[in-house]
Amino acid sequence: MRALAFGLVAVVGFLLLATVIRTTDVLVGSPDASRMGSATATSCTEYGPVGRWGIGYSHDCAADVRWDDGTIERVDFAAGQLEPGETDVAVFESDREPGRDDSARWFLAGPVLAIGLGLVTLWFTLLAVATVVTSVVPAKPGRRREREDRWPVTKEEVAATPVTPRVRRLRLLAWLGLAAGGVEVLASLPYFDAPRRVGGFVSPWPELESAWLVDPPSGVIAGFGALLAALIGLVARSVHEDGARIVRYGQDYVDSKRRDLSGGTSWIPTAIMVALLGWAVVQAVVAVPGGAPAAVWAAALRDAVILLGVLVVTLVTRQSARDMVDQLLPKSTEPRIY
Repeated sequence: MRALAFGLVAVVGFLLLATVIRTTDVLVGSPDASRMGSATATSCTEYGPVGRWGIGYSHDCAADVRWDDGTIERVDFAAGQLEPGETDVAVFESDREPGRDDSARWFLAGPVLAIGLGLVTLWFTLLAVATVVTSVVPAKPGRRREREDRWPVTKEEVAATPVTPRVRRLRLLAWLGLAAGGVEVLASLPYFDAPRRVGGFVSPWPELESAWLVDPPSGVIAGFGALLAALIGLVARSVHEDGARIVRYGQDYVDSKRRDLSGGTSWIPTAIMVALLGWAVVQAVVAVPGGAPAAVWAAALRDAVILLGVLVVTLVTRQSARDMVDQLLPKSTEPRIY
């Protein structure tokens, strides 16, 4: 049953992935066009309601395209770009397949969402395969060697250990790393919401570049946030295991980790975050015109939103290593050494 459930989730993930690829800019690529033209659909093949292009009906079409340089050629368009009977549709060609030139708003959102759904689909596919394999092939005794550890703890002991504010902070920061990518994607929608043109893309709201504290290439924040989330997640797991060792071994383990578990907390990082948050808000207010839509204001406050999330998590879950030891160390009348 578990393998079947994992398999069903993987199938649904694949269908959602195919739908995202069809309905966003994953196939057509860059917002910078190499040439522009107008297309008239001549023949189309229908797909749907469920199939290789996901959920819903779509068509891949062959079309006669008149490019701006006067040349006319027959071009094949991927599913989701054209519909049967359409004429004089603005189209473009870039570094990938030709596409419909309606808006580049999905330039970043589509690939990021597709990567996320692709990883989810792959993960559940592997879980389904692993579940089937482990149920068919019995594990050989002694095949797996346990890692040598001076202070071993079991998974059950780790699960039973209270989640301290220190561990909770790390877990929330890991989720914030992923959320930062989502914030960047949402901020990209108004920034790229314009038709393409030959040469460099021109945003309808170029003020956003001045509103952000940092303006790396599109997708860097999402990629870095995902990497940071993975690293912080591993650290959170390690700290939680340390907590389980404190609960099991008590003062002996604390003495062995005296340097690691004796640190206090500093307000300097918090003060730096408050300063950066204020700077981000002021910069957005100065850069964005007063009559800008709400979506543009939200995009301009991208960095402020991310910094505010980090600041709130830091303040709400503030706990030093020493305080974590006090919370977890078994009660004793003996004096404690940190």
